[in-house]
Amino acid sequence: MSKVASAAATLGVGEDQLAAQLSTIISVTRQAPETVGTALRTVYARITDIEAGLDEDGVTLGKYSGDMAKIGISVLDLNGNLRNMGEVMEEIGSKWSTMTQEQKIYLAQTMAGQRQYSNLMALFDNFDKYESALNTAQNAEGKLQEQQDIYMDRLSTHVQQLTTATEHMWMGLVDTDGFKDVIDGLTTIVEKVDKLFRSIGGGKNLLQSLVPIVMSLTSKTVANGINTMIINSQLEKRQLRDQKSSQVLA
Repeated sequence: MSKVASAAATLGVGEDQLAAQLSTIISVTRQAPETVGTALRTVYARITDIEAGLDEDGVTLGKYSGDMAKIGISVLDLNGNLRNMGEVMEEIGSKWSTMTQEQKIYLAQTMAGQRQYSNLMALFDNFDKYESALNTAQNAEGKLQEQQDIYMDRLSTHVQQLTTATEHMWMGLVDTDGFKDVIDGLTTIVEKVDKLFRSIGGGKNLLQSLVPIVMSLTSKTVANGINTMIINSQLEKRQLRDQKSSQVLA
C-alpha cells in the first residue's frame, strides 16, 4: 500500500477501496505485494499524467475520456473534471460482465497502458472478490469502532470512579486533626529557623561562623591522628630491632 497510497489518494481512491484492489490482484496473480503496489502506482500515475495534459504514450485527457465514453464509462464530471477514480473503478467493475472480451482488453489498455493492463484485467475479472474484500474492510471498521466506543465508555467509568475515590481520600487526609497538627508543627520549626537566620544576618553569616568551627575541630582530629600514627610506627620499629637481637643471640 505504501507504494501506491499517495497516487491513489490524489485521484480519490479510498483506503478501503485500495486495500480491496490490492488484495484481489495479489490473490489472483500471486505476485509479490510490493510488485502489485508498484503496478497500481503506475496505473494511477498514468491517469494523473493524462489529467495533467499528456502521458508518456502521448495520450491526452480528451482522448482518454473519449475512449472510455465509447464503452459507456464517464471519467469526467459535469464540470469537465476527472471523477474520483475509486467510483470510476467500481462503475467499471459493475459493468464488466456486460462487455465483450475485446472491449475489456481495450478498456484495460486505455486505463493502464500496455505494461500493466493485465493487473486491471485480473481485478475486473474477479470483481466479486473485490466487493467481498471491500465489504469485509468496511464492516470490520464499523465493528472495531463499536468495540472501541464500548471500551472507552467502560474505561471512562472506571477512571471516573478512581478519580472520585482519590478525591475523597485526599479530602479525608486534609480534614484530619492529626494532619493539621503535623503541618502546624512543621510551620513552627520553619519559622524558628527563619528567625535564627535573620538574627545572625542571614545564611551567609551562618556559614561564615560555622566554617572556622568545623575547620578547628577537623584540624585537631587530623593532628591527633597523625601523632598516633607516628607513635605506632616507632613501636613497630622497636619490636623489629628486639626480634633481630634475640635471633642473633640464639
